[in-house]
Amino acid sequence: MILWILAILLICVGFLGCFINKIPGPLLAFIGILLPVLFGDVHADVWMLVLIGVLVVASMIVSSKFLPKIGAMVSPFGKAGSWGTTIGSLFGIIGIGVAGSMNPIVTLILSFIVLPYGFAFLFELISQKSAGAALKSAGGAYATFFVGTVLKLVVCYLSLRILFA
Repeated sequence: MILWILAILLICVGFLGCFINKIPGPLLAFIGILLPVLFGDVHADVWMLVLIGVLVVASMIVSSKFLPKIGAMVSPFGKAGSWGTTIGSLFGIIGIGVAGSMNPIVTLILSFIVLPYGFAFLFELISQKSAGAALKSAGGAYATFFVGTVLKLVVCYLSLRILFA
């Protein structure tokens, strides 16, 4: 029972880590998947575990090393924009719990598009940039955040499919 509670907790924190760049989301979700497979009664194909493990490592490398460089080539942004998207996504995740009675589509748009981009713009603007430069920098920071988040969510979803296949 404790094993399953720990596995579910790791998977939940892993999915949260997909939106917060400071938490290694896919890695935690994969460890959460491995616990019942290695120490419990869940059976999974070894080759699928190896494939998902490779995807986890690849997603972590791509989202931390390559995406920021590609995003900076398209539209240079600083740490302020990165922090803005992270803080905006945190407010977005909190907003999903608060906005229970709103339309789910509107809630998702506000939580994962408007707030991260808005905070990136605000933080870039505060870091001594003009409004036009801050708008462009926020676009690069948000694009990097969005692509990295989708990549990590796909890997976490595939990890979860192993557990419930």
